[in-house]
Amino acid sequence: MRLKLVRYEPARIADWTASLSAVAASAKPRKWTAEEAAFIRNEQILCQLDWGHWAANYCSIMLGGINQSGLGKLELWESQRMLMRLVCECERTSFDAAERKEPADGILIAYHKARQLGATAICRSFLVHRISLWKSIAGFSASVDDDKILELYDRDKRIYDNLPFFLKPSLDSRDGSIDQQAMYLKFGRLDSGILYQTDAQKSGLGQGRKFDVSHITEAASFEAFGALTHDFFPGMPQGMHVLCVAESTAQGRGNPWHVWTEAIRKRKVVRWRYIFVPVYVNSARNRRTPPADWVAAVHTLAQAAKIEATSAEYMGRVFVPEKDFLYWWETTRNEYAEMGKLNQFYTNFPSTVEESFQFVTGGAFHPELLERIGMDVVEPVSYEFERSVH
Repeated sequence: MRLKLVRYEPARIADWTASLSAVAASAKPRKWTAEEAAFIRNEQILCQLDWGHWAANYCSIMLGGINQSGLGKLELWESQRMLMRLVCECERTSFDAAERKEPADGILIAYHKARQLGATAICRSFLVHRISLWKSIAGFSASVDDDKILELYDRDKRIYDNLPFFLKPSLDSRDGSIDQQAMYLKFGRLDSGILYQTDAQKSGLGQGRKFDVSHITEAASFEAFGALTHDFFPGMPQGMHVLCVAESTAQGRGNPWHVWTEAIRKRKVVRWRYIFVPVYVNSARNRRTPPADWVAAVHTLAQAAKIEATSAEYMGRVFVPEKDFLYWWETTRNEYAEMGKLNQFYTNFPSTVEESFQFVTGGAFHPELLERIGMDVVEPVSYEFERSVH
């Protein structure tokens, strides 16, 4: 039977899914009608081919935007769309290389960011999409400790548990088992799954294995970050379907994450791509309504000017911060300054790459002095000397 793929509206998909699930769960299930069978097959194929369709209609997450809570479908914030644009660019480049019979690098991204921008949510969706809809896919996830790993597993299991029956593969008996500090999410019939490991893994992160899709979170905090850059990353196969995202906030200056990401940003590491996502990009986060008589402080105005001057480098366009973001920035910055932790504020909520890399411990100069000096820095203007001939 030939099937022409149809992109149904989300409301229609929700109605179909609810009615079909009721039939499947009933005590007396029946055969599907031709129309029902066609819808199921349509969604299985379309979801396999199109992550965006699957994510918008079937990927369940805990919502985290302003005035949002509870379970909902993944609706992309601007920070996540920035990552997706780079993913698409990498995918096109890899597919073009494969068509030319050349080695394809795949999608390898160093994701340097501010806090709470939805990085983990979208990266988990990448992995679960791939392992639940494709055969023989090896996935890998790593984070700094058991709590973080359990959080990743819980996110993945939540997505899986809320999939409709026609997109939900059967679980392997090893699901959730602990074996030498490793946790698994395995789909038996597909022979696909995710291995979860911590920074403290004694045998080495992902040692002796090759993974098609992987996600490293809180990477800057890894004590064994050298094991990633020297052992795990070089061992990833070359191919157009390979995907790996290593994401983190800065967590200090001069550490391995700083050195590695800056090398990628400056194109000294060829296979990887770099993205920096600043704090101001999302209208769904980091906003506060200012009082009617609020007047922005001098350092707030300087920060607004810096954002306008640098945003095109990160977003591809000039971004003019709105009042509610600037009021949030000023009040949050003042809270950190009051506690003597201004360096942590800029690490967590940077507007530029340079802001993010702060010294973890106090130095000889007070953070507010360094902030004031930094705000007075202007971009250099190049010029040429003209040699006069006599």
